[in-house]
Parts: sequence; structure tokens; C-alpha cells
Amino acid sequence: MKYWGFFVFGFLFFISPIFAQWFAKQSTFESIWSKYQLAPNLESEAYTNSNFPILREVETKENEEYDYYFQLCKFQEIRELTEILSYLSFYDALLQIKRCTEITKNETANLEKQIKKKLFDLIVFPKLEILSSEISNAENLSLVRELQSEWEKTVYLYSNFYKPHEVLLFGKEREYTLSLNRILYSDMPEFKRRSSLLRLLQDIKTNQKSTYQLFHYSKQNPWNLADLKSENEKSKSYFLQILSYWKIDPLFTDGQKQQLNNLQICLEKLPTEEKKIRIFGFFGFFSDYGRFSVEYPSFETKENLTKLLYIRQTLFQSHHFQKRLENVMISCKNSVESKKEL
Repeated sequence: MKYWGFFVFGFLFFISPIFAQWFAKQSTFESIWSKYQLAPNLESEAYTNSNFPILREVETKENEEYDYYFQLCKFQEIRELTEILSYLSFYDALLQIKRCTEITKNETANLEKQIKKKLFDLIVFPKLEILSSEISNAENLSLVRELQSEWEKTVYLYSNFYKPHEVLLFGKEREYTLSLNRILYSDMPEFKRRSSLLRLLQDIKTNQKSTYQLFHYSKQNPWNLADLKSENEKSKSYFLQILSYWKIDPLFTDGQKQQLNNLQICLEKLPTEEKKIRIFGFFGFFSDYGRFSVEYPSFETKENLTKLLYIRQTLFQSHHFQKRLENVMISCKNSVESKKEL
């Protein structure tokens, strides 16, 4: 019996490393999150954990509601302005087209004015210009520098992930920018300013984390596809289709077209069958700007088409488009490299 006990002990001793390999602990989200912070990529555990309601059902109902009020709206100018607004903020457009069905002809001028103001407000992204000379408190200055770094990640990197139910271009990013400017340049006691900055920093980091967590675990996608391979194929074809439009668009410079060509080459290298690569991670970027790459509606007034083209030009020539494009490229390259380790 002594020998048998020794044999069992020795057997377990030698196979324990094998068991460790067979039944390795799943990575904690914190470790996944830390790794992503160092090298952003599209590694994911999609289709293995959580499940969420399919978005397409919600979006279909909302579009049907918009079409219903659009048909009821009798004022052509408002119909056209609202259609332009829908490219930037669907819910604002839905609200305005509904109002169109409730007003008289005498009230149309005021509604037109409100829609035009809304269009302008949405395409002019608030600047984040930190005037360090005006920050007297050393602790606050250090905090502001960290906030600026996290703000840049939010605006240029995390905005490229799909954000369910956020159809407002620059929605969350605009909110953070306005909040930070308001805290920095309002007259308030320094202890209150510091407290507000800390709350904002925590909110930004929490939002980043939840955005990435949703991408990493969720089955939620607008394609309504049941498996990752199908989703990857659909995502890749959608992204490459938009790139093909952009590459022949005279709006882009030769330098930008070279960047787009490099991104196309990189996307083509991403595998659709790899179970830990989720190409859907670029949907936010291609969705935000891709909506301006479709066939434009036929307006009765040429002036409204000019408005739409001006909005498009403003967005594609913005610093934000360029920086987000650069971050998509970085993530794509990291993802291609990570393929070798999976």
C-alpha cells in the first residue's frame, strides 16, 4: 500500500502541469483590459458569453416611425432639412419630422431655423484647448494632463467601436469635451474643481471600459448574424466596400488615399474564421463616416444638396476623421500581428 500511495502521489505530481494546461483559467477581464490598453487590437471572446437583444428589430421599428411622420409632413423644405439631419443624428431628425406634422404653415420658418442651427452645432466639434497657464493648482494640472490623454483615447480610439443606441455623431465625445471646458474655465473653488475633474475622469474611464467590454463579450451586432465567422465576413465586406468608395472620391488627397489603400491591405489580411478576432471592432468608424458615402437623396432645392455636401466635406477634412483613421490602422496592424500568437 505504501508503494501504491507513492505511485499515486508521483502520478499526480507529474500530470499536474498537464491538467493546468488542459484546464487553464480563463483570463480575467482586468488582464484583457490591461493588455488592450498597451496594444489596441481586435482580439475578442465574442459569441461565448453574453447575449443581448438584436438591434435590427429596434432599428427597423424606429425607421418605420420616421417614414410614417415623413409622409405626413407637408412642408418640403423641412422634409429635406430633416433628411440631412438624419445623417448626423437620427433621433433629432425623428423629433423634428414629428414636429413638422404638428405645426401650421406660419410656424415653418421657426422650425427651419432650429433645424439649420442644429445641423451647424453637430458638425462643429468643440475644441479641447488646455491653457496650462490658467491652471494654478499643481495637482489639478497633473489631473488635467491625465484627463486630456483619456479624452484623446475616447475621441480617437474608443469611438471606433460600435456604440449601441448612440446614433449621434460625436455624441459622448462632445459631452465630455463640453464638460471638461466648463469645469476648467468656470469660476469655482479649487477643491470643487478638483472633485469635478476626478468625477469626469472616472466617468470617461468607466465609459471606455464598458464600451470595450461590450465589444469583447457581446453577440450584439446590427447584422443579426448568429456566428462569428458570418459576422466577420459581413463586417469585412462592409468596411472594404466603403473604402472602395473613398479611394475614388476626389474629396480625399493623394496622401489620404494612400492611407486608405494601406488600410484596405491590412483589413484583407484579417482572418474571418479566427475565433478570437472580431473585425466588428471598426464598425463605429465606418458607420459614422460611411453613412456619407451612399447615394444622396434627390432634393427639389439645389441649396439643400449643397448643404449636405458641405457637411460631408467638413467631416472628412476634420482632424477627428484623420486621427480616428490612424487609430484604426494601428489596431488593424496589431490584430494582424496578434494572429501569430493565437
